[in-house]
Amino acid sequence: MRRLFAAFAPAALLVTLLAAPAAAESNEQPNLQRAAATHTETAPSSAPSAAAGLRKLYDVEFFVGERVSANQIRKLRIKPVKAWNELHRCFNCSFPVKGAPKKFPTEGQLIKLKACAAGSWGCKPAPVRYYKSGWPYSWCFVAQKGHFDGAGSKVFFRFFNDSSGYLKLNVWAYVTKPTVPDSLNKEFATSKWRAFSHVLGMNLG
Repeated sequence: MRRLFAAFAPAALLVTLLAAPAAAESNEQPNLQRAAATHTETAPSSAPSAAAGLRKLYDVEFFVGERVSANQIRKLRIKPVKAWNELHRCFNCSFPVKGAPKKFPTEGQLIKLKACAAGSWGCKPAPVRYYKSGWPYSWCFVAQKGHFDGAGSKVFFRFFNDSSGYLKLNVWAYVTKPTVPDSLNKEFATSKWRAFSHVLGMNLG
């Protein structure tokens, strides 16, 4: 029983935290050209530094491919344009966050996402706007008022090939005034974006 409680305690805490009311946020839209950071060796060397008031929360990479076991991924040696085309065919067929549209977002489009800790439980409004990013096959979501990461927070998504030609997904985020502890926030985001890479991989396979 103790082991069962320990396994579910982090998820239960995350549900509680996501359900908590968000603090009042500024509705000002930040400049995306100042938001990106030189975060990995694969990022362009000309990438500007993060805008003032933003704090980097995480930077994760995943192979895009079907999960065939607990520790094994069927990696795909395909070009990023394939992933890009699949997302344009059906965005929410692969993007694993509640409220994602079926059509690929347009510039400045408001998307009323909901972050849910477990199924439909503990859902927290996470409204964002879609913007193009400075890299090929990439985009940025900018958090709006009421988002649990704070208005003006940003999360970037980018598809690229590693040195062996395998397709990877890189996701990195900056926050302004998060209402969820960093450790749980990062754990939740990492789980979601890992799922994104695997669901997309199955659709591409």
